[in-house]
Amino acid sequence: MMKFADKVRAMYVEQIFKFLEGLGEDVGMIESNSFNFPVVLDGEEGFVEVVVKVPKDRGDDNYLKRDTYADKVRDRKERAEKAAAKKKEAAKAKEKTE
Repeated sequence: MMKFADKVRAMYVEQIFKFLEGLGEDVGMIESNSFNFPVVLDGEEGFVEVVVKVPKDRGDDNYLKRDTYADKVRDRKERAEKAAAKKKEAAKAKEKTE
């Protein structure tokens, strides 16, 4: 009998795999929980690898992971905006001295 995680993983691997095949992608399995397909973008070739993972912990930790990631993305964006503002200020100050 398949474990819960194995059943869920197999179900989603199959659904995502079929969806991408339906889009015309050349999808191929590389492990029981992952597959890949080739891509070409702006003349460069590569592969996209999709891994379906079912964590053992089923509790609120998984929602916490979402929140933690959202906080990290927001913090990075704020730092990048501050750095860009500093750079702009420095450029303005340099223009004034020239």
